[in-house]
Amino acid sequence: MNLYFKTSIINHSKDFTSSEFYRTITRKNGSEIITVSNGEITLTQLNTDNSPQIKIAEGLPFEPIEVLMNECEQLLCVYDQTNCWLFSLNKEGTSITFTVTYKVKLDLAEDEKVLQVVFNNVSKYQSEIVVLTTTEIRAYNTNMSLKSPVIRYNFKKEYEKSISSNTYDFNDPIIDPVSICFASCPPNSAFDFEEAEYFSGNTPQNDLTLFLLTADASVYQIFPFFPYELSNTKDWIEALFDLISLLFNSTSDNIEQFEMMASVKVSALLSKAPNPGSIEIGNVLPSVYRKGKITGPLSMESFPEDLYAFEAIKLLSLPNDLLIIVFNHAVVVFNRNSKAKMIFEDQTIETADSILLLDSIIFNKNDGDVSTAMVHPVTHDSIFIIISNGSLIQVDFSKWIEPLTTGLKTGDLSEFDRLCQSGDLPTEVITLGKMHLPKEKPVIGELTLRTHENNIWFSWNTRDVYAMVIKANTSDVLSMFLVSTSKTLTEETESFGDKENEKINSNEKEKKGYKSLLGGDYEKEIKPRIKASLAKITEIKGVMQKFPSTILNEQNTTAAELKTVHELSELVTSGQLILFRILSMISDRLRLMTNEYHNQINTYHQILLQKEAAIGNFFRLKGAYLDAVDRQKKLNARMVNVMSNVEKLESTNNMKSVSISYQENAYFKELARIRDFTVKKESELGEVENLLMNIKNADRSVLTENKDVLLKDFESKRSLEKLKQQLETQDKFVEYLVGLLRKLNMG
Repeated sequence: MNLYFKTSIINHSKDFTSSEFYRTITRKNGSEIITVSNGEITLTQLNTDNSPQIKIAEGLPFEPIEVLMNECEQLLCVYDQTNCWLFSLNKEGTSITFTVTYKVKLDLAEDEKVLQVVFNNVSKYQSEIVVLTTTEIRAYNTNMSLKSPVIRYNFKKEYEKSISSNTYDFNDPIIDPVSICFASCPPNSAFDFEEAEYFSGNTPQNDLTLFLLTADASVYQIFPFFPYELSNTKDWIEALFDLISLLFNSTSDNIEQFEMMASVKVSALLSKAPNPGSIEIGNVLPSVYRKGKITGPLSMESFPEDLYAFEAIKLLSLPNDLLIIVFNHAVVVFNRNSKAKMIFEDQTIETADSILLLDSIIFNKNDGDVSTAMVHPVTHDSIFIIISNGSLIQVDFSKWIEPLTTGLKTGDLSEFDRLCQSGDLPTEVITLGKMHLPKEKPVIGELTLRTHENNIWFSWNTRDVYAMVIKANTSDVLSMFLVSTSKTLTEETESFGDKENEKINSNEKEKKGYKSLLGGDYEKEIKPRIKASLAKITEIKGVMQKFPSTILNEQNTTAAELKTVHELSELVTSGQLILFRILSMISDRLRLMTNEYHNQINTYHQILLQKEAAIGNFFRLKGAYLDAVDRQKKLNARMVNVMSNVEKLESTNNMKSVSISYQENAYFKELARIRDFTVKKESELGEVENLLMNIKNADRSVLTENKDVLLKDFESKRSLEKLKQQLETQDKFVEYLVGLLRKLNMG
């Protein structure tokens, strides 16, 4: 546990807490918290003591039901049942207070209410919002207009007459919608927690799939759900094309291939766009391929009968195609089986996608209703449940999500199958305590509305994640829960840090050489073997080309022809064995490089712990040094008085020798003692300065020792670039500390 970080949260708690009606959200860095209360939107910076609060907006005329940000955190959305406002956000850590306010003109029909708003993070600047109301889904491109939606889906047949171009006639009208979400899971925080490393990334299919949940737990989907202006990378576009092409080629059924033709055409047209960062769907795709169709409800397998008595209130997405339906007394986890088939509004095709139940958690009705739920903001392997009686519950799926993810990556799901066959999955339900819930305004009519959204403050650093709430039956007393800790905080690491602190305090710190896990020389040992194997394959290819091209006749095959076939098969087998040996060598080398990379990362974290301990000792020594300086100043003042008295005595006694008094002798002894103490402290400060320089050099040497080998590894390039930037920042910090030490040295 990082006590400094926890203390910082407590010191700033009065800045971001409120005993009144409030909503809150935390930025990715975990140290900036946005609070909406009493018509004001404020941002609190936990990592500074100078003006930690920044006012984003004042005079908000409504109390929001939810606060959310887009993925790049440049826009903040605040909305209630009838209003939706957006605010621009400045860069993290800045003290700039200027913001721009965008007021979306919803033009709601009578009795129509806003239920939920989400950002479409594959739109340009991530500025397109998707609004769910009681009667329809509509999308607004805030770059174009705040008045007119760019697309809308109406749930009632009678609304078809009032829309000209974007109309779809539902065979079974959708009633009682409660929640929407994209299939893509939220990204990890700015810090890479080791618990979150095993999560797979989002796919283009997930980014373009929008789910809709109704109160009876029916799940509908729209694929594709295109923004007005698509913005992504070239790799993303190519991944979409590769996925659709692979599924099309792997289908042998003619009907399936015919239904997939639209998907192939759309992915091909998108791949030809000159600028993937700005693709206007209206200019690239024909009108028949611009709007996806609402399909569903999706087929549910193994749906418990007990859940039919409950009411669904929210839909959440987790990595690996996991969907969570939150009921008023239960939480259910599903796995999505998707065919990646795009279905458009004019097509009569029905979806073949389905969802399979993995786990269900039912709560006691006597404990109250579930008000809402939210995904863990960092690890995304658990959710937080808020009960109407004030209870805060964490439902942790990490014990079975990790083996599921590993199995999907390796193709070996035996570990996950073992967990499934053993009975219930090892989902852990943790009761964190009770919190104070601000009073909500009564909801008019029978409108299903999620309440108590964003009532939890989150904050985190590279190791710890805290959830904070207002304590029950109090006005403004903060209650903190440590909800997750990085794996780097193991007992071994803590013991290592304690030992290093002891060594630093006793001036016995020894340098430890870094031991690489990479065995052998790739250039001298492995690469020549690969070249020799490739040369052997070339030789085999040349021999095979010399064989005559003969068409065999099964009835008149001669012994010579059979011998030729046998020789060719022997050559092919030899070539396959050589290729297998090459792949085996490359695979072993990649495995060693991966282990080496993780070893260097762990060593780097150990160096950070050493640096933190060294900095702590530096501040302690600095405090002792400043105390010594104060005492020295007092002694200097006393010595000035002594010297003045001595001069007076000498002048009055005609330069005769005057014996030194007892007090003056004591002053001289005290001066000598202080001088020795100052010399000792200067020596200790010099040792600390050398220690900081050694740590600086260690930061450079750990990751540069095998620089040439690691730079060839494609997967580690991006991580090395990030580490390089961190090391450069640390160099400047260490040089700054050294400069301070030199200024503090006494001549």
